[in-house]
Amino acid sequence: MSMYFYDDTDDWPEYKIIKDEIQRLEMAHLEVSKELQEAESASMSDPANEDAKANIDGIKQKLKEIEKRLNDSLSMYR
Repeated sequence: MSMYFYDDTDDWPEYKIIKDEIQRLEMAHLEVSKELQEAESASMSDPANEDAKANIDGIKQKLKEIEKRLNDSLSMYR
């Protein structure tokens, strides 16, 4: 028995599931952030392109959803 709570949670499957979900969401957040950065830099070369703006808005929405799910998962882990 450890004196720290999180040292003992490795044996609990619930915490492993949550931890894996957090890692998956962090990777998805990183990938979508990179995608957004690339889309914004491409949009700067042609600011009048409405399709690029719509794409950026979609990516931002996807990023916001991932951030919400990540915050929810992190709150369960704490």
